[in-house]
Amino acid sequence: MPVPESRAVQVLDTRHSPSPALADGACDTHVHLFGPADRYPYAPDRGYLPPDALPADLRALHRHLGITRTVLVQPSPYGTDNTRLLAGLQVLGDAARGIVVITPGTAPDELRALDRAGVRGVRVNLGARAANDLARARERIDATARAIAPLDWHLDLHLDAAALAAFEDLLPRLPVPVVLDHFAGHRAGTGAETPARILRLLATGRVWVKLSAPYRVTAGGDYDALAELLTDLLDARADRALWGSDWPHTGGSPATRHPDRLQPYLTVDDGLSLSRFAGFLDPDGLRRVLVENPAELYGW
Repeated sequence: MPVPESRAVQVLDTRHSPSPALADGACDTHVHLFGPADRYPYAPDRGYLPPDALPADLRALHRHLGITRTVLVQPSPYGTDNTRLLAGLQVLGDAARGIVVITPGTAPDELRALDRAGVRGVRVNLGARAANDLARARERIDATARAIAPLDWHLDLHLDAAALAAFEDLLPRLPVPVVLDHFAGHRAGTGAETPARILRLLATGRVWVKLSAPYRVTAGGDYDALAELLTDLLDARADRALWGSDWPHTGGSPATRHPDRLQPYLTVDDGLSLSRFAGFLDPDGLRRVLVENPAELYGW
C-alpha cells in the first residue's frame, strides 16, 4: 500500500516548558522515529500513517530536556522492518540503543548483527489484541524470550491489563528480563487489582516498568493524575523503574486511524511532563530512574 505522494508533513511542536536539572547520562527509554516515507517505507498493513519524526527533531527535544541517552523503540507502522530504527542508531551513535520487532525464527546470525548495531531487546506489541488469542500470544512471548536469551537482551511488552493478568505467572519465569510499557497497561481509575499485580511482578526483580506516556493511561493526561500509582511503584522498586517520553506522541485510536490519511501527533509539553515526574523523586531517586537503571538494562 503506497504512501500518498501529496501527504503533508506535520511540523513537530517545539514549545516545551523548562526541564528540571538532570544528571549526566539521563535517558529517555521510549521514543520512535518515522520517515521520510520515500526512504523508509511503511508496512502495507500499517494501522496509521505518521508524519515525519527525524533524528534531528529528537536531538532538539533532548537538548532542551537535558537528555543525553535514548532508546529507539520500533513502532507498529514499520512492522518487522527495522531499517528506520537501525539508521537512527547509526546517526545517534553510542548514546542510543534499540528495541526491535522480529519475525518468528529470525536467524541467530541476524540477531547478533542487530546486537552489534546497538539493539538490546525485542518488542512484542500486543495491545488490546492479546485478549483475542491469549494462548497464541503466550507462545509468542515465550518463543521470543528464548530466542534472545543468548544475547542477554530483554523483552519489551506493550499490552493491556487483561493480558498482563493472563501472563502474570509466565513473565518472571522467562529467561530474560521483561519491561512493561506505559504503566504496564494500567488505566487510572480502574481499581486496585492491576496495580497489585504490577507490584507483585516488580517484587520478583525480573520485571521492569516504564513510567511513561501518562496521557495514554489517564484522562488527566499527566503524572499528577497518576500520583498514587506512581508513588506506590517507586516506593516498591525504584530500581526497576524507567522513564520514557513516548515522543513523538502518536494520536488517534484503531477506530479513527486510517492507513492512508496522515494521523497528527498529539501536542504534549514534554518539559512540563518531565518536571512533574521529577517532583515524585528526590535527586538520588531521579538519578537512579533516569541514569542508573537505564545504564544497567541497556548496557551503558
